[in-house]
Amino acid sequence: MTFPLIFYYHRLNSYSFNALAGAIDANPSLSNLSVDIALTAEEVRTLAAVNLSRYGRAMVCLSIMTCQLPEMRHLIRQLRSDFGSRITIIAGGPHVTACAEEVIAAGVDSALRSEAEVNFPETLQRFAEGEQFPVIQSPENPVDIDAFSSFSPKRGMFGPIEITRGCAFACRYCQTSHIFGVTLRHRSIGNIVRQAEALRSINRKVVRLLSPNAFSYGSEDGRHLNLNAIRELLAALRETVTAKGKIIFAHFPSEARPEHITPDTLNLLKEFADNDEIVIGAQSGSDRMLEACRRSHTVENVLTAVSRLRKYGYKVIVDFIFGLPGETESDMRATLAVIEQLVRLGARIHPHIFTPLPQTAFSGEQAGSISPVVLEALERFRSQRGVYENWKAQRPEDFGLT
Repeated sequence: MTFPLIFYYHRLNSYSFNALAGAIDANPSLSNLSVDIALTAEEVRTLAAVNLSRYGRAMVCLSIMTCQLPEMRHLIRQLRSDFGSRITIIAGGPHVTACAEEVIAAGVDSALRSEAEVNFPETLQRFAEGEQFPVIQSPENPVDIDAFSSFSPKRGMFGPIEITRGCAFACRYCQTSHIFGVTLRHRSIGNIVRQAEALRSINRKVVRLLSPNAFSYGSEDGRHLNLNAIRELLAALRETVTAKGKIIFAHFPSEARPEHITPDTLNLLKEFADNDEIVIGAQSGSDRMLEACRRSHTVENVLTAVSRLRKYGYKVIVDFIFGLPGETESDMRATLAVIEQLVRLGARIHPHIFTPLPQTAFSGEQAGSISPVVLEALERFRSQRGVYENWKAQRPEDFGLT
């Protein structure tokens, strides 16, 4: 290809594009392909105009979450209005995986469902060779994540190292298990270490590890811990980054399940990792709602986890979802009572509003809302430094778990 791709490198999609860039790098026939990075929709339009002027062609690549659909639809309409069929638009991401036909109808040329490390380079190759542009593609088999990198050093596109893909729990509000499956795929330690070495070689001192469930690494079923595998991974990374580097594990953009916060896992963190804060997913303070969401843990697990983390000296962030389907006033008050206990323990609460996502068991439910009672309580907790200071200033997509 004689012209660069345009990646809409939105803050919500940057990790996906890092992985796609790594997939391009792994394809010998495309490894020299250049990529233009657009940080805003206006930059996308500007770069499209520049590429059409210089090369007579432009290809825009979008990754779309459900919460981004209105914004992306607007951008697609603008691009078609400005440039018509002279540009090619490829889209992937969670919403495209679930609703590819809807995105095609919005004006996208090609929709890549599910994982795209294989299909994306193949699509580019076909386009470069003048073949008919495929409309909707789905991978034939789960991607071998060990064959790719989580980012692209040669393009300066860096981010966390994905260590595990898939989630065994399939919570009723979450798309992860539907997109990546309930059978976990773990990246090999050798591959993870090579990526850490790439970061160290350009003097990047922080290695963040990405996983739907931090302590699931090496687990066969995703539910029972493989402490030996976790130890082997963290020990190898510590040797690689040395004492000058930092390993961030069980923190954003990952989280830990409360029942996996045990003395064994915490001792491993203390020995090898550097973060002083842990993120855990509680989602509700009502056991009835936890069961309805298929969370597979209890309120007591949450309280025990936070208490244990605090005794080990960790700061704690706890995610909660408000407005879940079927939530009653009794459930809501139970959640607020649990939050009060957690704040007293020294935890900070990260509130989210329920957002129905396609493919999930709750896809047909109404979006949630925060009642005045909850707002008042959260304001009170905020005054005690128990809630994110800027939580009310978050954009709507920040409230939805994707």
